[in-house]
Amino acid sequence: MIDMKTSWDALIATFRDVRERGSKDVRHFETIRGLSDRIRELVLYDDSPGSKISLVHYTKWKNALDMFNPNDGTPVLRMYNYEQSNDPNEGKIKPPEWEAVERNASWLDEFWRDDPRWVEDMKFGGSTYGCSFSSGSSGVEDDLLYWRLYGNAGQGCSLKISPTRNVGMYKVRYRYEDCSNRDDHEKKEDEQVAARLRDVLQIGKETVDQAPMSYRGSVGRIVAQGLLQIIYGHYHLVKHVDYRHEKEWRIIRVMPQPGEIRYDTTSGNMIKRYVEGPALKQLLSSASAITIGPTVLNHLVARAGIEHLIKGKHQMKYVAVKNSDKAYRQQSSSG
Repeated sequence: MIDMKTSWDALIATFRDVRERGSKDVRHFETIRGLSDRIRELVLYDDSPGSKISLVHYTKWKNALDMFNPNDGTPVLRMYNYEQSNDPNEGKIKPPEWEAVERNASWLDEFWRDDPRWVEDMKFGGSTYGCSFSSGSSGVEDDLLYWRLYGNAGQGCSLKISPTRNVGMYKVRYRYEDCSNRDDHEKKEDEQVAARLRDVLQIGKETVDQAPMSYRGSVGRIVAQGLLQIIYGHYHLVKHVDYRHEKEWRIIRVMPQPGEIRYDTTSGNMIKRYVEGPALKQLLSSASAITIGPTVLNHLVARAGIEHLIKGKHQMKYVAVKNSDKAYRQQSSSG
């Protein structure tokens, strides 16, 4: 996988190519459509969890069954919209250097606000979807705290995955609202992000400004969407310091196409939006483990059923499947 510098250099080169070739032949402004490919390839940080860190995704039992036994195709991880995050500050913690850049990006509003597909989403969470992983040493895949918070009170499933950079996985940064807890390395990192954002916003604006009027609207919308994907991608990799104990890692997607959005209707009266993430075969290997939650009913049969799907149906033969060994008392639904 390419590194951060290489991917940002390629993005800037795409803008320069469109701008320079377009100055000779306006038809070359149509090549700006290739920007979406560069955005997908963009590396926001050179993060690597390393082989000694366990990354675990907790999910509800019903969601796990849906993932492992899809109606068609390959089992994939689900990435849910952050509009229903339990963190009220989701996507709102911004280092001051980033806020200064954002104030100079108001020109983007002219383009994305005209597109009804994005207006409502940008009001509520920035149309950002993600999948979260708790990290730590051995044992994080069977942890009572995470069963309570994210494993449906133990009636769920955890997936201990094999760390990989091939799916765009990043660690979450933890800050106070005023970022007063940053050390020198974190402050420098935030400043470097701001510099990259400033550079790409500037060349993006120059590209739009130089486009002839017949192309300006379409070029502006494509550029605005691409730049907002980058900006909101960074915003959702920062959380309040109160959540630092989770040592979270994330895979994120910003502003997917409407046709990619799916709807989960299994949570009572609440409908949740999600998009399909990486294939589970990318994430599960011989070092992986699937743990059945401590309050899943008929847990021995549940384990056998998951083993059948994983090893029999989908041929992931080296993934360990086990039951939780934690004692967990369910809350009584009466009184």
